[in-house]
Amino acid sequence: MPNLNSQEKNLELENSEFIEEFTIKLDLSKKQVLRKQVLQLLYLIDVNNGIVEIQKKSFLNIFESNGLSDKEEKEVEKLSVEIFSHKKELDELIQSFAEEYPVNQLSIVDKSLLRLAFWEVKKLRKSDNFSKLVEDFENLGYLFGSDNSNKFIKGVLKSLIRNLDKIYYKTK
Repeated sequence: MPNLNSQEKNLELENSEFIEEFTIKLDLSKKQVLRKQVLQLLYLIDVNNGIVEIQKKSFLNIFESNGLSDKEEKEVEKLSVEIFSHKKELDELIQSFAEEYPVNQLSIVDKSLLRLAFWEVKKLRKSDNFSKLVEDFENLGYLFGSDNSNKFIKGVLKSLIRNLDKIYYKTK
């Protein structure tokens, strides 16, 4: 590095960016670990335009790191494929609650998170407490999404929950 006088050194420091890495550590419950697995598989399936067969080796790598039982692995894989097979319906539903954000322009992670969340909401009873579900998906958005994914996911899910009757009347 060439010799810099003090004024040039100050300019160099002023214009440099400091990059800090933070390790995000959230304790995930068993249910959250399973959701994380489904999210990862939905992502893989979506990236490969719905072709599941290519993913078998990738599935194995994902499952090894989380210590799931064989039964849990099969359940996660089945659920991921099932959710992806209902992608069109789920995307239309998501779009109705995130009107300003076209689903086809959302990141694959955000779409996958919302598809999984909407799927779970459709499967739950109307009397269930949804605040924990919103918090769990907000955390997953924080872990896997972009800078504001967690806020976006939380907002869309809160909108969904405020309007649950639309879901129950359409799907029941």
